[in-house]
Amino acid sequence: MNTRAEPPPNRGIGCFGKGCLILIVLAILFIVVGVGGTYWGLRHVYLSDKPAPIPETTAPTETSAATPGETNVAMPSEKSAEVRERLDTMKKAARGHEQTEVELSAADINALIAANRKSRGTASVGINDTVLQAQFSIPLERLDVPFRNAFGLNDRYLNATVTIVAPPGTNVDSVQLSEVTLNGHGIPAGLLDWGLPGVGRSLRSYVIKYANQYGVTGGEIRDGKVILHTSGH
Repeated sequence: MNTRAEPPPNRGIGCFGKGCLILIVLAILFIVVGVGGTYWGLRHVYLSDKPAPIPETTAPTETSAATPGETNVAMPSEKSAEVRERLDTMKKAARGHEQTEVELSAADINALIAANRKSRGTASVGINDTVLQAQFSIPLERLDVPFRNAFGLNDRYLNATVTIVAPPGTNVDSVQLSEVTLNGHGIPAGLLDWGLPGVGRSLRSYVIKYANQYGVTGGEIRDGKVILHTSGH
């Protein structure tokens, strides 16, 4: 008997979904407020009324371009499926206490972003030798952010750029953000270790959680790639 093939399930891909976007937004907004920001400054200085240009992250096999406000669902590309398969292989190796590593190019990471309808069009990653730069343009209307409605932030965009350098020997406990800009204004780069009000946990604790899901114990950025390691222990 012939049966219709079902599309593959949208498996978890780490920190690329709506939940992680909310955490990023909350961490940045609370830091802005915590360093003496005002409602006017938050709305008109650190947030924007227009999306920032985000480099195209749609995989070549997909036909339509994505924008920050897009809600159309696209099938995962072959590229993102291949990257997820590599991550799943690393997860299995970690569970079997095998030492292994996975190399991710900017194209690999962007394929994962483009394959997820909740993150598509809101972020893009570029890697220049040993430096990774992530660009975000997140419409607050798409996220259930506390005090968004009370402060009238529905029409605002969080446009940010985050730079990361990870030399050999870096792990999730030691990785740091090198530079963070919000709508062109610099903010403290130590936001990974700031506790989220009302939550208590830091953004780093969620990074550790996602790393543990795949057995990642360390990593580095070199030769234009993110290289993730499992220890084998």
